[in-house]
Amino acid sequence: MLRTFLKAIASFNGDLSSLTAPPFILSTTSLTEYSAYWTEHPSLFVAPASEPDPEKRALLVLKWFLSTLKQQYSSRSEKLGSEKKPLNPFLGELFLGRWTDDAGETQLVSEQVRYVEV
Repeated sequence: MLRTFLKAIASFNGDLSSLTAPPFILSTTSLTEYSAYWTEHPSLFVAPASEPDPEKRALLVLKWFLSTLKQQYSSRSEKLGSEKKPLNPFLGELFLGRWTDDAGETQLVSEQVRYVEV
């Protein structure tokens, strides 16, 4: 498959951005699923919402953001080599998540929508 794809690229005339990549180059994870990393630690995710002090709230947001990076990096497949591009979600695709910890229950709904500028 890879050999065929490389031959197609070598003989392609035109703009390479219009060339469609074959599925084996893409990750099996959809882009809508990436939002699950935001709530991997529910108590960190909800903490800024209840903090009245803006400076402490900013630090809590930073702490939450940094906690999302580890899971995003460690979810990479080392056996496949470099990071693969996630699948583009289709219009209306939903990702539903639910986490329970000492902060209570956190529910996440992530949907692919179309943005139209008016």
